[in-house]
Amino acid sequence: MAIVVTIAGIDRTASVQFPSLRKTDHLNQQADFLEFKLRKYGSLTYVPSLGEEIIVTKDGSKVFGGVIVRIGEELRSAKLLEYTVECSDYSQFLKRQLVTERYESTTVGAIISDLVATYTTDGFTTAGVAGGLEIGSIAFNRLSVADCLQKLADAISYVWYVDYDKDIHFFPKNAEPGPALSDTSGNFIYDSLEIREDLSQIRNAVLVQGGERESDTPRTELLSGDGTRSQFSLANKYAQLPTVEVGGVGQTVGVEFLDDDALFDCMWNFNEKYLRFTAGNTPGSGTNNIEVSGTYLFPIVVNVPNPGSIGEFGRYEFAITDKSIRSQEEAIARAIAELTSYQAQLYEGSFRSYEDGFRSGQVVRISSAQRSKDIEVLIQSVSARMRDPLGEQFEYEVRFATLKSIGIIEYLQAQLRSREVIVDDQETLLNFYPLEDTVATSDTLAAPVASSAPYLWGSFTWGYATWS
Repeated sequence: MAIVVTIAGIDRTASVQFPSLRKTDHLNQQADFLEFKLRKYGSLTYVPSLGEEIIVTKDGSKVFGGVIVRIGEELRSAKLLEYTVECSDYSQFLKRQLVTERYESTTVGAIISDLVATYTTDGFTTAGVAGGLEIGSIAFNRLSVADCLQKLADAISYVWYVDYDKDIHFFPKNAEPGPALSDTSGNFIYDSLEIREDLSQIRNAVLVQGGERESDTPRTELLSGDGTRSQFSLANKYAQLPTVEVGGVGQTVGVEFLDDDALFDCMWNFNEKYLRFTAGNTPGSGTNNIEVSGTYLFPIVVNVPNPGSIGEFGRYEFAITDKSIRSQEEAIARAIAELTSYQAQLYEGSFRSYEDGFRSGQVVRISSAQRSKDIEVLIQSVSARMRDPLGEQFEYEVRFATLKSIGIIEYLQAQLRSREVIVDDQETLLNFYPLEDTVATSDTLAAPVASSAPYLWGSFTWGYATWS
């Protein structure tokens, strides 16, 4: 038999109802699921239990590995019990313990290896981890190992999953190639391929509003005193402490709320953009007698169109606000990344296949002269069901979508290579380990020693009588 179902180390294939077997392979870190029915009757006495490990092989190769997470029971007849068994892949084991750790100046590979060694006991390996990138600082506060992997992946735009041999794969998005499809490839049911085009998300003129950058040259603004006014609004947001002159005489400048008024002629407020002269230093009357100079901050705004896409589809504008952008060059790169992803129509669709080898997360090229298509798509999910009642062959349904995010991913990865990655919860993390201590005590009482006779009652009052 091609399909073998092993539960808790024992072959239970005979109990499985193969027409009911369904397997769904979800994209990347989303858990894969397996569902099937098995029966208990006659000599088939096995009863499934929650938490048992399950392995499914096809011609000796693993097609699923995981754990039973849900069981339904139905009485079909007086002597027949049927169980609906639902299973999750091995990522279920990564949700057992909570992590409280902080890593600084540590590579991704070293972080994941430490998480696996410290917080898992189920034989996970890390051979599939692409972990050379160094993380400046990252904190995990009461997160499962699975959530830690996801937080780490989000920080550097990677993805992860656990394969059926318990090996953790952690890698850049859209980096796993899959089988190619063509008019003559023969690896899919030819008339099952459906492709739908979508124009609703097109963007071909992108405006990016970033953060602020410092000017290359200083700027000077002139203010006029009146002899009584001590506070002046500034037109510019200076990047650093400006220089101030009153009537051509240089003034000492302090930082508002940080420095002592008594030590400076005037105080500069960065956020509120004003200059306040301290007591006894109010400028006298005069036209433009106050001069403030320094390099200033100005907002980064760029607009990048794609003429080819505009000519084909018309103009579709889109705006992005990203305050982490600190240069016009970076803003242009962000806009180009968005255009690369969305300047053309999107595709989505599905096909069916009897061939093994398709997995979610793979990048598949579809080349068809008959359909006039040559596109790359990302497999979103792969669902498998038994093609025959004897369990000899799977039929796969593969769903895909356009690889629309590749421009964004390349941009983010380039930024990570050029700046330090810091993901910090701003919390003090404390591991508290309770101590167990035992104290043994014992006590010994000496045997009582009687005094010598005779024994006499003392005098006392009892009711109306007195005893003496």
